Amino acid sequence: MDQQKLESEQLELIPLDENTPRLKVAKANALVEAQYELTIQQHKLLLLAMAQIRKGQTELHEQAFSVQEVCYHCNINEKNAYRDLKRIAQGLMRKQVEIRNEQTGEWRMYQWVSKSYCERGTFGIKFSEELAPFLLNLVGKYTMYELGRILRMNSNYAVRLYELIKQYDRFGVRTVSLDPKLTAQHDWDNFPKVMGYDPASYSRFSNLNQRVLKPAIRGVEEETEFKKIQIKKITYKRKTVALEISWKTVATLEDLPNHPVYGDIIGLGVTDKVCRDIFSKYDDDRIMRNLALTKANHRSGKVDQPAAYFVSAVKDDYADPELPVEGITDTALTKKAKPSPHSDHPLYAKCVTDREFFKLLEAEKQRGEPFESYNEFHKFSIHCFTNS
Repeated sequence: MDQQKLESEQLELIPLDENTPRLKVAKANALVEAQYELTIQQHKLLLLAMAQIRKGQTELHEQAFSVQEVCYHCNINEKNAYRDLKRIAQGLMRKQVEIRNEQTGEWRMYQWVSKSYCERGTFGIKFSEELAPFLLNLVGKYTMYELGRILRMNSNYAVRLYELIKQYDRFGVRTVSLDPKLTAQHDWDNFPKVMGYDPASYSRFSNLNQRVLKPAIRGVEEETEFKKIQIKKITYKRKTVALEISWKTVATLEDLPNHPVYGDIIGLGVTDKVCRDIFSKYDDDRIMRNLALTKANHRSGKVDQPAAYFVSAVKDDYADPELPVEGITDTALTKKAKPSPHSDHPLYAKCVTDREFFKLLEAEKQRGEPFESYNEFHKFSIHCFTNS
């Protein structure tokens, strides 16, 4: 009788309400780095079920949810709810996940669920017993985040990228491999596998960037605490073999006054608001090399409006990215290319580099009339920046 009562309680509908997005998803890092392919709806439903697992729970139970509430939280159209959820349930029964054994390094395949169904107004799911070590009584190597971080996402790539970043949250950077054979000496995760896409479909980096990276980054930056995600390509013989992913958090930007160059930027006359806008849009290397350029040109008397010049310099990246910030000389910073065919322009001599001059020409075209002075150009540039 007690066993029947226990089973009956386990199958009661799990209520979902406005507090559901604040529930925590917790999974072992081995599951974060696992290899699998899921649709965005399948992934959300699995994470919804994971978020219901309680601390101290010793077994994986069957979970049942109201179809109407599942549709609301997982963005499923109620008009075709039963048809779609039955299709999703059938798909989940066929999906596997490959998890690496920490001791042997070998990959083992598991079923995601042992039961999944949609009937009589109820969506039910039960994780496979073999996944218990990756979901229950987690200690040490695991990743936790609020369910609400991913419920609003429309891209499965965004969900996977968020988990990869969240796992390395405090480090601010993570490197992943696009070609495990060429990067075998490094313990970098196989990016196509953990993101769930076929690398043969995106053999060109431009396609990968357009179809996978950009949607993933946009989803993470719009819906989570991670901002200003940057991708740096690591190449071998002109082939991109790995990616270095870096990011900032909302907390990092709130702590901006403690950044080592914040005081120097404010000292130029840049406002705190504009400074925050700059750090939210551009990486530290770009900011620092253009700060060095601005300070050098201000010292030499070539720039008399350093705040406006600095904002323009960062926005259009006047400084040469190949030049190191440390030990750079004023000569290198201010070097112009061969004489420009536009050197008869009245403001050409005022521009420190040809790159800056061509940005001036672009700004004049955008404005629809020439600038009367060099300072007017930079005032126009800072206005465009603050309103972008």
